[in-house]
Amino acid sequence: MANIKVSNLFKEVKPSPMLQMFEAASKYTDIISLGIGEPDANTHESIIKAAADAGKNGFTHYPPVNGFLDLRQAVSQYWEEKYGLESTPDNVIISAGATQAIYLVLQALINPGDEVIVPDPCFTPYMQAIEYVYGVPVPVSLKEEEGFNMTAEALEAKITEKTKIVMLNSPGNPTGAVISREEALKVADVIKKHDLILMSDEIYEAFIFDGEHVCFATLPDMQERTFTIAGFSKTYAMCGWRVGYAIGPKNIINIMKIINIGTTMSMNSISQKAALYAIQNCESEVDKMVEDYSKRVEYAYERINNIKGLSCIKPKGAFYIFVNIKETGMKSMEFGMKMLEEARVITIPGISFGPNSDDYVRISCTIPIEQMEEAFNRIEKALS
Repeated sequence: MANIKVSNLFKEVKPSPMLQMFEAASKYTDIISLGIGEPDANTHESIIKAAADAGKNGFTHYPPVNGFLDLRQAVSQYWEEKYGLESTPDNVIISAGATQAIYLVLQALINPGDEVIVPDPCFTPYMQAIEYVYGVPVPVSLKEEEGFNMTAEALEAKITEKTKIVMLNSPGNPTGAVISREEALKVADVIKKHDLILMSDEIYEAFIFDGEHVCFATLPDMQERTFTIAGFSKTYAMCGWRVGYAIGPKNIINIMKIINIGTTMSMNSISQKAALYAIQNCESEVDKMVEDYSKRVEYAYERINNIKGLSCIKPKGAFYIFVNIKETGMKSMEFGMKMLEEARVITIPGISFGPNSDDYVRISCTIPIEQMEEAFNRIEKALS
């Protein structure tokens, strides 16, 4: 029998608490999931028709490695019209979801031992992607009393001579935090002071309930050092189509294009044509979805703060709530398993999102209010 040895990088790899929770849930019936981080709506039928038409019209061959020109033009136009970010198609690369765009930036820029500052809590794959390119993730603990936003002071305290990239996410997953323009300017000043690179994950830019979305690349003297990450999964309910992108300095985007030849080669042709139709024609559908999610988030916020042992601050964007469970006396995995076993409700342990987030769980407001009501009824009963 062959003695196949796993790579040293992956021999200690373990499933995240998030994956463990979903695997544990597969044993039960009558489950209500507050864990899924994607819109519950199906992709709009007009987008699906655009994809079918593209297939019928011959878009079944290899596309350009960096994405179709018309889609890159549309992405560039979208960000200029909506946020004032001036770019050309050469500044854009289309990727297999926003997660791949993040990975391509890291592959292009990180040398072994380089430090990447990340928020804690943060989207779980940030840490994995940094480690996969032999970088060192440096978490900055976000404070609930500061709205779960990274402050300039907290960022400054973590910078060393090895720091190369700062990763930010607003609106944020798992917190729903939205950074103010005032604080964003202060953070940008720290990044410029230390000559760092910013990777700004703005995948939830359309989901703003309170305040405004700040596009970091439009702040003074930030465009030359910023990679804006976004995509179609959340905004257009297209998670399964896997279309994301990065906007950044064209010399690095070109390197990412070359790297992509050795990974996915190019992005799905038909999905790109569906995405092109969506970004050009579906803003009214986006507005309806955001309005609906705003109501769901408002309901969940009120309900959580009326359950003994739980509390939360009101999210300003995205569709998540980071629930404080300290008063229950449980850490996040214990709480999550209790809710699964006794209430048949899936929540995501905070430890999934960073080492300093074990006193929280994430819930997603991605199911109808009627289902959320039943889920919270079950949680309240289990905690009583």
